[in-house]
Amino acid sequence: MSLLWFVGRRYLLARRRQAFISLITLISTAGVAVGVMALVIALAISTGFTTRIQEKIQLLNAHLNILGGPDELDQEEQARIREALARDPRVKAFTPIVLGTALVSGPTTRTGMVAKVLGINPATQGAVVNLAPYVEGTLDLSPGPDGESGALLGAELAENLGVGPGDTIELLAPKLTLSPFGNLPKMVSLRVSGILRTGYYLYDTEFVYVDLPLAQSLFTQPGTVSAIQVRLKHGDEVGPCRTALQKALGPDDRVLDLISSNAEFFKALRMERVLLFLAIGLIVLVAALNIVSTLILMVMEKIRDIGILRSMGASPADILRIFLFQGTVIGAVGTALGATVGVAACRVLDRTHAIPLSLDVYPLPYVPFLTSPGQVAWVCAFALAVSFLATLYPAYRAARLDPVEALRYE
Repeated sequence: MSLLWFVGRRYLLARRRQAFISLITLISTAGVAVGVMALVIALAISTGFTTRIQEKIQLLNAHLNILGGPDELDQEEQARIREALARDPRVKAFTPIVLGTALVSGPTTRTGMVAKVLGINPATQGAVVNLAPYVEGTLDLSPGPDGESGALLGAELAENLGVGPGDTIELLAPKLTLSPFGNLPKMVSLRVSGILRTGYYLYDTEFVYVDLPLAQSLFTQPGTVSAIQVRLKHGDEVGPCRTALQKALGPDDRVLDLISSNAEFFKALRMERVLLFLAIGLIVLVAALNIVSTLILMVMEKIRDIGILRSMGASPADILRIFLFQGTVIGAVGTALGATVGVAACRVLDRTHAIPLSLDVYPLPYVPFLTSPGQVAWVCAFALAVSFLATLYPAYRAARLDPVEALRYE
């Protein structure tokens, strides 16, 4: 058994008159464990929110949106874009849309509410953005026997208008029409065919879905569309596919991907994760200070032992390694314990949906806890590095002790 292992283990498992040192050692280990556990859980919350929100955004949005220049896409441009999409094997489906802004009012509301109107083709929309799982009612947007076309409203918007499936709403579009009284905005009556409840605030409060031909008559011209939405076979191919399509279509068309369209949002989430890491990481630094105090107390307690070891031939490097070993063990045990408990707690909390959230405020029904091996490894590496650095000064002071001075008063 080496000197490092034998002496280091005896010092860590001190008994009798060194029992106080053992207690401080346990407290230091527990401090590191609590810090690592808090850091793992905090990063799991941040990662969970980022991942789950990104997944929901990907479900409710197309991977790519192809737009023209300042004008809408006419039939010739649409045909050219469809040919380019058909040639790309990464493309799963695509569909045209018309996007506009209008005022919507219900039978009991006195003033209209601003809404984003999205004209879709129900026959092809489901392959790109499948709204069916979130719809209460039906997705039928075609005109009924009374001539009123169907409309799909966000849940919060419908509640604010006081309408439900089967009710009638009025939609006022900014496109002017000629009448005996001059140019007036165009107003149509729509039948609420369904309510869209996604749990995502933006869609539930602002969007109205209508049939594509109706949207063209309200916002563009027959045959023209605002954009073509594209769904890929694999979400991780968005970047390369966007670059290839932009090159194939030329500078007259713009290919926007889902991530860049929400770049500021995801940038804010990443910044939040960094700030959270720094804030919770202070707990690990406090635990490292406990390691420093523990080793300093141990050096003071072991002055006589250090003098004896030096007089028996132990070098300053041996004394240095003994105390480095003790600090490293405290940090390693605390890190392993904290990581294990933190990962286990995250899995239990995520599976049981232990912390519910209000969908009126948050885009998710519960707090997600999502960990990854790489993330846990970074936390452990950080804790071990801090613990090792905390041992350097006490170990250096122990190695610098003069054996004659250490034994002078013994």
